[in-house]
Amino acid sequence: MSRRRTSRSVGRRLTAVVVVAVAAAVVPLGAWVPSAQAATTGLALTGHGWGAGVGMGQWGAFGDAVDGMPYTAILSHFYGGTSLQTLTAAQDATEVRVAMVENDGSSAIVTSASPFTVAGVSVAAGQAAMLQPLPGDVWDVYVSGSCAGGSSGWGAPVVSNVTDPTAVPSSDPPLGDPSAPDLVLQLCEPSGTLPVRGDIEGVFNANNDARTVNILPLEQYVASVVPNESYAYWGSLGGPGPQGQDWGFQALEAQAVAARSFVMAGLGSYGGYADVCDIGCQSYRGLDNASPLTDLATTDTAGEVLELANGSIASTQYSASTGGYTAPSAFPAVPDAGDAVCLPQACNPNHTWSVTVPASSIEAAWPQIGTFVAIDITARNGLGDWGGRVTQLTVEGTTGSVQVSGDTFAGTLGLRSDWFTPTLVLAKPAVGMAATSDGGGYHLVASDGGIFSFGDAQFYGSMGGHPLNKPIVGMAAVPGGGGYWEVASDGGIFSFGDAQFYGSMGGHPLNKPVVGMAAVPGGGGYWEVASDGGIFSFGDAQFYGSMGGHPLNKPVVGMAAVPGGGGYWLVGSAGGVYAFGDAGNDGSASS
Repeated sequence: MSRRRTSRSVGRRLTAVVVVAVAAAVVPLGAWVPSAQAATTGLALTGHGWGAGVGMGQWGAFGDAVDGMPYTAILSHFYGGTSLQTLTAAQDATEVRVAMVENDGSSAIVTSASPFTVAGVSVAAGQAAMLQPLPGDVWDVYVSGSCAGGSSGWGAPVVSNVTDPTAVPSSDPPLGDPSAPDLVLQLCEPSGTLPVRGDIEGVFNANNDARTVNILPLEQYVASVVPNESYAYWGSLGGPGPQGQDWGFQALEAQAVAARSFVMAGLGSYGGYADVCDIGCQSYRGLDNASPLTDLATTDTAGEVLELANGSIASTQYSASTGGYTAPSAFPAVPDAGDAVCLPQACNPNHTWSVTVPASSIEAAWPQIGTFVAIDITARNGLGDWGGRVTQLTVEGTTGSVQVSGDTFAGTLGLRSDWFTPTLVLAKPAVGMAATSDGGGYHLVASDGGIFSFGDAQFYGSMGGHPLNKPIVGMAAVPGGGGYWEVASDGGIFSFGDAQFYGSMGGHPLNKPVVGMAAVPGGGGYWEVASDGGIFSFGDAQFYGSMGGHPLNKPVVGMAAVPGGGGYWLVGSAGGVYAFGDAGNDGSASS
């Protein structure tokens, strides 16, 4: 066996910044200890759920329903500490005021296929009326042939300087009436018209800003919310169930009670001029998506709400998908097995999701961090996979860090929820690793020399961002801790922390490239190994033999030192192991 050794030669001891550029590998961040000198191309995230996860999960309610759970049990499960009660006749006759927020600050334009009135002025079927806000909290009303004002425009106002003008339809069709879209008012929007039950009013808020409000009876409001919050077709799935409907209908009834309770608990709470909004509160889109099944779910549960122990109506928030566990809130957190529902006709796409967020998006959101390094998840709620929803994390960068809540992080970057686990996307592939002496952490090294530290492993610098003659192929840690070496394929050694430079093969001719290294137990030297099995010893590392000059089935790809320092093993790409010195030959993976 041949021995190849060199005197101290080309090598550098540097402290540098990791700057990486082209995505190629990923590193799990479960125990990431970020170092301000490292950088990545972004985060790959796997998560659960869509929304805050508070209260009822809509997909979970559907999953429970098709599994044979009645709506009363669904509500009891998600809204612990509440009881199902019935509103008084007066309460059930409540007129709900819905702020149509997409129309904020604008004129309200109303039309209908039936006659209607605005501020007492009759408007013919097919015509449109415009409520135009003016200074002084008053409105002018115009009438023309269409939402766009007709061929001659809007002309002169038919009523001037009126307060809170209201458009009133000529009829109020009952729930389930198929002719309702032709009988009700339609709010003109840039994308078309939105048919809505009830009246449309122009008002000013406390800041004298123009607002549009849709006013309609409670049960009509609920019937418009249910099909825009839950899929109406769910009611036709799950096989025969109670009330002459399929089991999925129970999820629609649970949604109706939750929607009714939510709005009744918040009466008068939206800006002082409305009870609720159409976008961002509950999804209200008038008669869009109206369905006989969701109308029936509303009438079958008419007047039913959830009450707290003190007799007040519960503010029953809900999410599209909890991900499998609800979040703690006014209601106890509970497992949500139904969230994993996956029928051929309806499979929850939000139970588990994945997305990659580029570093540029994170840097734009928190520019004070400089170049993005990583996130350090510091707290979770303890419920479900990975320890549950992220409650606190630190966004790390090269010039600073920012502590944010998991909810803020998710909302800022457009994630579906704050329940996620991140994977660090490295710019270059990881090519080696080394453990700390106490086993409480480890370093990874990328081919550009970037170092990533985990657990109690400390960052002492790297070759990331610095020019290299050849790529880094491995590393070794100082046995006592406090530093590490990187080795390049040309044999160049780079020392960091209290790792000492004892020489290298850098600048010397090699038969084959170096593929790895190992340190002696005392830290006073190290070996390099080439792909042909040649060994190069430096410092007080002893030469015990090599495969250099011997035929190999497959190239050598790495080495490990005997803990006592009296030998080492080499390993080939096929799993063959070669033992030298007092290294025992205990077998290999080579066939």
